[in-house]
Amino acid sequence: MDKGQTRIEIRGLKIYAYHGCSEQEQTVGNEFSVDLVIRFDADLAMRTDRLDSTINYGDVVEVIKAEMAIPSKLIENVAYRIAVAVQRRFGIVESGEVRVSKLCPPMGVQLDCVTFVYNW
Repeated sequence: MDKGQTRIEIRGLKIYAYHGCSEQEQTVGNEFSVDLVIRFDADLAMRTDRLDSTINYGDVVEVIKAEMAIPSKLIENVAYRIAVAVQRRFGIVESGEVRVSKLCPPMGVQLDCVTFVYNW
């Protein structure tokens, strides 16, 4: 199997957080959604059926929650911090993509979300 052809995807992780430039966003907060794709060599896990030979996606969710708990003005900063934290925590990650979406941003218009996407 070619390395990098396997991945874990976490989709639609909903987290309430305090990211934004306005005082309202920093005080009241908003609902966010995080999607993460991490690519790694899962050959050993597929052959052995052992949790210690893969990336535990429950642990990945905890890393995301920890980073989302740190207020930032920009979702760009949040996405970058999530990517760095995941790479530091799980050394077998080869590449990935993180999407941070602010649901119902306070912009005076009706829209579903605003999303920043970071690929590494």
